[in-house]
Amino acid sequence: MEPCVIKKMTKSIAHRGPDDEGYHIAGPLGLGFRRLSIIDLALGHQPMSDAEKSVWVVFNGEIYNFLELKRELEGFGHVFRTHCDTEVILHGYKQWGVEILNRLNGMFGLAIWDTRNERLVIARDAFGIKLIYYKIDGGRVHFGSEIRPVLAATAGGPEVDPDSLNLFLRYRYTPSPYTVFKGIRKLAAGTMLTFEKGTYSLRRWYRYKPAPFSPMKSPGEAREELAELYKQSVKRHLLSDVPLGLLLSGGVDSGMLLALMNLYGNSWRTYTVGYGSSFADDELTDAEETAAMFSSQHTSVRLDRKTFEGALPQIVSCLEEPIASSSIVPMYFVCQRARQDVKVALMGQGPDELFGGYGRYRSAMRPWWAGGRTPRARGVKSAYRSNGLSQTSRCAKRRKRSISVSRTSIAS
Repeated sequence: MEPCVIKKMTKSIAHRGPDDEGYHIAGPLGLGFRRLSIIDLALGHQPMSDAEKSVWVVFNGEIYNFLELKRELEGFGHVFRTHCDTEVILHGYKQWGVEILNRLNGMFGLAIWDTRNERLVIARDAFGIKLIYYKIDGGRVHFGSEIRPVLAATAGGPEVDPDSLNLFLRYRYTPSPYTVFKGIRKLAAGTMLTFEKGTYSLRRWYRYKPAPFSPMKSPGEAREELAELYKQSVKRHLLSDVPLGLLLSGGVDSGMLLALMNLYGNSWRTYTVGYGSSFADDELTDAEETAAMFSSQHTSVRLDRKTFEGALPQIVSCLEEPIASSSIVPMYFVCQRARQDVKVALMGQGPDELFGGYGRYRSAMRPWWAGGRTPRARGVKSAYRSNGLSQTSRCAKRRKRSISVSRTSIAS
């Protein structure tokens, strides 16, 4: 692999990792990395290898159970040189092979180079939170966290794939493994690409199979367990060596997160974006009430039409593929403002799909719930009660939106 190609690919995503860069080039293999430092700021340099340099890894994401895995691996005799979650992937692969993927609790896009077996493993987390794009052409594979590195390594300009464009127009997004560019694919959630001695295979590594409770839990037991799971999840997401905050809306989801964050700290920084009271769905006032209720250091970002329209060219240039959602504009501005104070922000992500947050979900789920009450409404109210969090904002009472937790890293 030509060093100039790897450096060109890596430079194309400098905005994702402004803190550090690193390379490992050995014969036909080249790995490049840009780092946004969150845990173990001094020793988390990538690409990272074990002491024998038999295994290398580049990793974008966060592993929330890395401390538990580290203790388990130390019990097998593994010696760690850093406090970074990346190193758990290295030693975990040496101990369990690709089965380490099923042991990771987190979000990730990663590549592992096994020098002894001449094996390259590229994998994406179970829910597809982190992206991996790739192109296999002429006996080579180029991959990256964005499409930009793949394009940087490709001769000639990109071509639009008509079939993928059709999918976008039909579904308002381009489903995996397709992208709007010919020849460029994105790894599907919970899958991995393995290259070994001239051949490659694509398969699903995520093998979780849900099983019904036996015996069946009572509604009260289910509510208490749900609340406990949320507390554990929030606590893990707060692990950071850099400032951390919360993107706060006016609904139950992020309000619940702030309430649970207060179990493990106080005076959290919170950020809300909106258009003002002239818009029916604006959440600035509701979010301010929630922030005051839980004593956060709150910042509101107000957008007007001129600012919205003026930012569109810059925002579109940041996108990998077309996105049929105007919410990318306020998200851009609230993250831009939050980045002035914090490097990581929690946010409600995916709760509507999990708990039936919109009418189309509720109508589909209603036959399964007595009296037409959805698990979203039951679970949220009970979670507040079981944790002594009886206060809710006016918007939370009105909208009863559902709860979930995710975490985003905010680059410059």
